[in-house]
Amino acid sequence: MARILLALALPLAVLVVTASPAAADPVVCSPLDTTGQPTPGNNPGPPAPAYFAADFPPLDDATLGYPIGGFGGVATRAPLHHTPVIFVHGNQADAQNWLSVMLQFQNDAGYSMQEMYALSYNGLGNYYAGLPVVTPPTQDDTAYVDQNPSALANGGHGAADDDNVADLCRFIQAVQTFTGSRQVDIVAHSLGVTLARRTMQLYPALAKDVVGFVGIAGANHGTTVCRGLESSYYGCNEIAPGTPWLDALNGPGGSDETYGPTHWQTIFNGLEGDPFFVGPDASSPQLAGADNRTFPGAYHNDLRVGPREVDTYLSFLLRNGQAGPGADRNGAAEAGVIDATQPVGLFGRLQGIPTF
Repeated sequence: MARILLALALPLAVLVVTASPAAADPVVCSPLDTTGQPTPGNNPGPPAPAYFAADFPPLDDATLGYPIGGFGGVATRAPLHHTPVIFVHGNQADAQNWLSVMLQFQNDAGYSMQEMYALSYNGLGNYYAGLPVVTPPTQDDTAYVDQNPSALANGGHGAADDDNVADLCRFIQAVQTFTGSRQVDIVAHSLGVTLARRTMQLYPALAKDVVGFVGIAGANHGTTVCRGLESSYYGCNEIAPGTPWLDALNGPGGSDETYGPTHWQTIFNGLEGDPFFVGPDASSPQLAGADNRTFPGAYHNDLRVGPREVDTYLSFLLRNGQAGPGADRNGAAEAGVIDATQPVGLFGRLQGIPTF
């Protein structure tokens, strides 16, 4: 049960970060006050490895104090051919979750590491927590585990939304500064969906810079595994069905679930097969006003990395997520090719990751 429960509220740290030079409006990313939230399940992990470009801005975790790990970047202001994508992982996982997706973006649409970024909020994750059932691991997944074997026995480190908002906010700013592109896309999975939406809600100046948003199997209307644990398990006070936290995030009648100028898509099972959304919660990941796509029978983590699913949201970003200095002006045509051919980009290695 601990592996799949979602968590909340870590100790606060003092943090003031000025907006990136690429941002339109000044934004100060500050930790949120999570006093009084349940603490069972609050067990932060050790630091995650960092595979960023050598000159990517270093960031410390606002609550844990150690450096934030992850992947992304080639060199400051290196050429862009797509709008940069920021990937946000789910609970008890880390940036490794996106290596397979990054590989498919590279092979299917020519994305480079200058255009792809993933952070590891809450430290090193558990490899098995993000493991798909059908989609095989890539060579890069294997390399990550070989270099970080403790990820195989690193369970029980729950994360949460409000505790990690400041870190995601600063990471978005860092990507904007590093790439020179105010405009970014966000692809998020599981807990990362509500974390990213919460960040956009609290920092509307940053939200305006998000061109395309893809939410994969997110607890937008609550997760089954938190039912009955709203006041007793860390994070379930946020994402159990019917919580005040979700009501505030979604707005009256779902009026705040999506908004412009961002283009929105969701990817989810919709029937049975995802243990996070069972019975009355099966449609929880959908958002009012989004391009909601279902993949009946797909497991929670396969929804993130499966070629059918990746082709679907990659095509969406090529059509609807291109803006700013790196915009792919041929994105719509390339999306049409992906839709027609349904490529399987799970081959070879990612190019441009230091020490990999």
